[in-house]
Amino acid sequence: MLEKACDVVIPVYNAALELEECINSLLLHTNLSNNRIIIINDCSPDPLVNKYLGTINQSEQIIILQNDENLGFVGTVNRGMSSSTNDIVLLNSDTIVTKNWLDKIIEVAYSDPSIATVTPLTNNGSICSIPHFLEDNPIPLGYTIDSFAEFIERTSLRKYFEIPTAVGFCMFIKRNVISEVGLFDQENFGKGYGEENDFCCRVIEHGYKNILDDHTFIFHKGSMSFQGEKLALLKKNLKTLNKKYPYYDRNIHEFITRNPLKVIHENINLRLNSYVDSHETKGNLLFVLHNFFDESYTQPIGGTEYHVKDIVEGLDDFFAYVLVTNGHEIVLKQYFKGKMLSKYNFPLEEPITLQHFHHREYSDIVEKIINSFEISIIHIHHLIRHTFDVPYIASKYGIKTIFSLHDYYLFCPRVNLLDVNNEYCKDVRSQDKCSSCLRETYGFHTTFINKWKEEVESMMSRVDLFVTPSEFTKTMFEEEFNSIKDKLIAIEHGILRVELNKVDHECNSKSWNIGFLGGLSPNKGSDLIYQLVTKFPKNKVNWHLIGGLGDQKLNLLNQNNVQKHGPYARENLSEIIKNINLDIICLLSPWPETYSYTLTEAWNHGIPVIVTPVGALKERVEKAGGGWVADSLSLEDVISKLNQVINNETEYLDIKNSIKRTRIKTQSEMIEQYHQLYEGYSSLQYERYNNGFDNHSLMGSLKYYHPISDSSESIGQYNNHIQSLEAELIAMKATIGWKVLTILRTRNRFALKLGKKGIYIILRLKNSMKKR
Repeated sequence: MLEKACDVVIPVYNAALELEECINSLLLHTNLSNNRIIIINDCSPDPLVNKYLGTINQSEQIIILQNDENLGFVGTVNRGMSSSTNDIVLLNSDTIVTKNWLDKIIEVAYSDPSIATVTPLTNNGSICSIPHFLEDNPIPLGYTIDSFAEFIERTSLRKYFEIPTAVGFCMFIKRNVISEVGLFDQENFGKGYGEENDFCCRVIEHGYKNILDDHTFIFHKGSMSFQGEKLALLKKNLKTLNKKYPYYDRNIHEFITRNPLKVIHENINLRLNSYVDSHETKGNLLFVLHNFFDESYTQPIGGTEYHVKDIVEGLDDFFAYVLVTNGHEIVLKQYFKGKMLSKYNFPLEEPITLQHFHHREYSDIVEKIINSFEISIIHIHHLIRHTFDVPYIASKYGIKTIFSLHDYYLFCPRVNLLDVNNEYCKDVRSQDKCSSCLRETYGFHTTFINKWKEEVESMMSRVDLFVTPSEFTKTMFEEEFNSIKDKLIAIEHGILRVELNKVDHECNSKSWNIGFLGGLSPNKGSDLIYQLVTKFPKNKVNWHLIGGLGDQKLNLLNQNNVQKHGPYARENLSEIIKNINLDIICLLSPWPETYSYTLTEAWNHGIPVIVTPVGALKERVEKAGGGWVADSLSLEDVISKLNQVINNETEYLDIKNSIKRTRIKTQSEMIEQYHQLYEGYSSLQYERYNNGFDNHSLMGSLKYYHPISDSSESIGQYNNHIQSLEAELIAMKATIGWKVLTILRTRNRFALKLGKKGIYIILRLKNSMKKR
């Protein structure tokens, strides 16, 4: 930091309260070992001014001068400049300075010998006003003067633009410039208004520059409105100014029209919502996963995403960042108390593939994210489409990493321990079988699974804690990865409880309503579901497919006792279930689920379940007694179990009663567990971070998603919308009807004309029938 002596000159005329606030801020934020404060009272008629000045302990560093007669603003300023041999800051008495303000201004002033004056940003200072140009701005909602000043410093582009004139609320002037150019013109501007503009024109004509310091903010209480005598004086002085400098008005007009400061305002307004004052929170959490919980970015939203959503929305004293990649870009969303504040996009020049255990570009971006946003804890929920770099970067900076194990991606990249034939393979794995399976899935020729395991184990050694949602899953990972046995804990997922009807629905002896819940695809047992629905006696059951159908067999299924309800939003599930009046929900997953939100939802609504004998499904049903476990994954055993339930109403009602006694973990209980975990792991040593994005890069990544001025749609949403429309067009062109029309249009124009005429006749007949 430059050791340049500077005198802060404060002309005073009345406004004792504002003066006190100004001096208090100066004493708090100004280094007086090398700088001085010179207060000049211009014969203020308000007795409170002298009363307050009498409370200040004068010293060599704090000097109070009293004018013998009223000199006016310009005369008082000139007295202050003349009483010093140092650089000067002219400071209005209705300002409040902020941390390191003077050091920062001096640093800018001496960055170039041609700089004569420096003016900081303010809320109320004409061309220096922020967030909005030329306006009298309030401090933005949610900020204090100090926190807003910190925001400005930390997000500044440090452009230090040249401006046509300094603004007098806070105006730094180099001593050598005063010596060369002279004092303010008291003869023409004695009572004030226009004197700093006159001085700056002289500065420019001497080959110097007036600079805006865009990394320093000072609050200015004064108003930019002019009325009565004040307005008349302003007009008179502006007339004098333009007579002396005929180019002044033109230069100001061109500057305002061109507004080179627009990039500063744009950056501030883009980042206002995204700024994090970390010292007022318990830390900043980074969640790494494969999809967002508030948009289907890479795939339909599932249980893992909802789990993260619950945590993010439940944390009220941590900032949450959610990091997702599709392999071609990295997207970061920032949340506070569940509300998304901002969205950053970082394109990748080189895409990420499954074989990229490490990726330099991905790693560099993530490291910059960790540093720029002062991440204190990392919680990984999935690494699909990511590399294994995150735990390595975290350990480099001493950041604790938690890894929630929602499936078996770390066992094998196929995620759920199902082979290419959709059969559970954990107990029959071998190097040859795994290599054959991965060759058929991804085309790999080498023994990729060996390298996968090696990289997984190395990455896992950098993780501090692993969390599973069930004891079963904990045991599975203990057996597979013995090295992490002491770093594994189980935290069950929690959900919002629903109010059940006071009168329980009793099963209908003639017909049962049986549902399948969730994304119904092969890895959720769609093959078994199809066989069960088509082969079970139709007169006994009404089947309900609730969720997205990821299997063409189910999509094409056309059976009188089958109702397809389609995909659902989690918040609408209760209404759907209550309207259907379900008796049983079947969860027929062929692989060992790690938890199963759908099972919890069934019990949450008082509905018994039939589950396959694997994973957490089996463990939870046997423990709670809220349903039945089929003897095997075969169709015969599932049918046998269903017949057992249907033919024994007493047993069914006993199971329903046991569900009432089953304690379901609540969302708030789960959040509290994670909250305690994060509090114990959070680290606030932010001084270690020095390798982040520059503010230009962050502004660019934000601007990508910033709403277009004449549209409520962001650029990212706009591009997604275009892609969606293109996909619809491709799907439409694949239909038989489109192909027929294409043939007719290109090969048989006579048939097309005939077809058009036929359609026209049919439509006329329909209209005439309606009129009758």
